Amino acid sequence: MGESGLLVAAYCRVSTDKEDQLHSLEAQRRFFEEYIEGREGWRLEGIYADEGLSGTAADRRPRFMEMVERALWGGIDLIVTKEVSRFARNTVDALEITRRLRRRGVGVVFLTDGIDTRDSDGEFRLAIMASVAQEESRKISQRTRWGQLQAMRRGVVFGEAPYGYALRSGRLVLQLHQAEVVEEIYRMCLEEGLGAGTIARRLTTAEISPPRQAWTSQTVLAILHNEKYCGDLVQKKSRTTDYLTHHRAVNRGEEERVCLTAHHPPVVSRETFLAVQAELRRRAGLGAEGRRHAGGHWYSGKLRCGLCGRSLAAKSTRRADGTAYVRFVCRGRRDGCTLPGINGAVILACARYAVDCLPLSRERILAAALGEPARDPLMRQRALARQEERRRRAVEAYLEGRLSLEELERTTADCRCPPVSDRREPADPDAAKAAEAALEKIALAEAVEEITAVPGAFLVRLRELSGVLRLEARVLGTGAGSRGEVLSCRLSEEVTKKFHIS
Repeated sequence: MGESGLLVAAYCRVSTDKEDQLHSLEAQRRFFEEYIEGREGWRLEGIYADEGLSGTAADRRPRFMEMVERALWGGIDLIVTKEVSRFARNTVDALEITRRLRRRGVGVVFLTDGIDTRDSDGEFRLAIMASVAQEESRKISQRTRWGQLQAMRRGVVFGEAPYGYALRSGRLVLQLHQAEVVEEIYRMCLEEGLGAGTIARRLTTAEISPPRQAWTSQTVLAILHNEKYCGDLVQKKSRTTDYLTHHRAVNRGEEERVCLTAHHPPVVSRETFLAVQAELRRRAGLGAEGRRHAGGHWYSGKLRCGLCGRSLAAKSTRRADGTAYVRFVCRGRRDGCTLPGINGAVILACARYAVDCLPLSRERILAAALGEPARDPLMRQRALARQEERRRRAVEAYLEGRLSLEELERTTADCRCPPVSDRREPADPDAAKAAEAALEKIALAEAVEEITAVPGAFLVRLRELSGVLRLEARVLGTGAGSRGEVLSCRLSEEVTKKFHIS
């Protein structure tokens, strides 16, 4: 085929988006327009350009890949580029792509290097020049890393500034409004003992702008773990393992880490930062032991998967109508566990049924948990709140080793709260509903030891009982009005003997 009527595309690239490089890119565009339009029988199909992108990996250059795909589908007859290093600094990419194009009858012309892949010796000459370009890329990468290391040692900051700071001429400068938010996050973690998820919800409710799309527990934990907030700087936490693919991995000592103390203005004191790290380690230790920090729900630490033995996690899910509900999923699902998600209403129905179907007195359960009461409903509601907070603090003190088991039992036994039998309905229906919910929460937390979910059933174990109840349940209704319904209950032999149930 001759060159008459050829659809010709040009490719150009610059590796940085600095102003002088962009001027160079514009000059390349003009050159190729004039060059192609000046050749008889050539028609300009288009000029494809990538700005500020490395040539070492083809799949990182979107316009390049678009051009190649178009050529493979017959939309381009010939590609013109300045030199091999502009086309690819990776020998494998250069040879593989030009071979694919040649099989489709598409040639590539490298003007400066005088190579045309349509010639008989084109591939041989291309392989030599591509190897030279790849070696040059390796040397550039090596020189760049060395230069960055020297700058890091001088205190120049690379990468993005964390929330609470701005990066100006390689220096971290405080952003006072954001810094106040960071300070509050550390305070909530250390002084109030709040978890990352709770802190994230508080910040969202307060309508505080997040670092990215939304406040999440991961965002909060990243802030709590970041040493920059106490004024220190650690760089080269990750390293480039391959200059061709630009793949990065955690730096575990293979390369020097640059650590500078008191490098920039801190947001929190070093003492506060270290105290938060100790607290986070303590909470992580609770997780490793199968316990959970600051469990605020009756089911905290009680739900298990019967297939893999892992715990169940609560997930807030939205229905098609926009209403929200709680769904429980196995933490082992990412490792292959096949337990389906469970509607929270079903779990609650099973717990209620287990407590109510046996001859267990709810008043006795609450009395054991709360002690004796004040009779006024509103006073009881306030007492419930105080009682729950006191119990929570006592349990945390026990877990931290500041209270013995005997002191924990004595402290919780001293709590006083009204029994169900003596209550009168408060004038405010909302107050009555809140008090009833609080009482039920305490009763379920006190009575239910564990619920194990297996396909089609739930095994409920109550405290001080050696047996279990096997319940089958389902969701009844749809939308916000749906509820859990127990279909059947089978008692273990130990339970039937203890309560003389036939």
